[in-house]
Amino acid sequence: MRDDFPSQLDELLSYFKGEFKDEHPFASISHAPEPLTPAQFMLGSSDGGMRFASNNGLGFVFAAHISPQLAVPMLRAYRENFKPSVFMEQPKSILAIMVIAAETDEEAEYLAGPAELQWVRWGTGQFTNPPPTLEEVANHTYTIQEQRVKEENKGKFIIGSIERVKEEIRTLADEAQVDEVMILNMLTEKASRHRSYELLAKAFSL
Repeated sequence: MRDDFPSQLDELLSYFKGEFKDEHPFASISHAPEPLTPAQFMLGSSDGGMRFASNNGLGFVFAAHISPQLAVPMLRAYRENFKPSVFMEQPKSILAIMVIAAETDEEAEYLAGPAELQWVRWGTGQFTNPPPTLEEVANHTYTIQEQRVKEENKGKFIIGSIERVKEEIRTLADEAQVDEVMILNMLTEKASRHRSYELLAKAFSL
């Protein structure tokens, strides 16, 4: 299958720059006034997204919950290779990662069980819905293969008490040299999900 992404990206950026050639089929399409043009960010989980973002002067969001081992080197490489553009004069980067915070490490690890099992299922070809419940996780026995995948997935999560989570987020953000951290949590219990975000908000507002 032909990879049309580079040409599609070029067309999108040309649209926002208003630089279509006269003969281009989209040349007659007018773009929004400059103040309404959104900031341009590339989401990636490999060096491909990093190269697009740095070469075109775009912001870069790295999905550390997909490829945790590449997060720091790719985000550093983006900043080192960034070329200013009409979209951004300076690099701006965001690291996305799954974070599950609770009052204690033990509670956080318990609440993270469904998310961890879901990712293990995806990693072993078990695409089932809905996500597992806390009770289902408590009664689940990991196979040797599943346990191996669970260990490999640990870098995709930051799990623990708010003190531990805050320290790990700051350390990772400093190593990756990012401007922001984007948080996912995948908690299946609504109250626990709200509490996790509440703890994070309080911790980082001080």
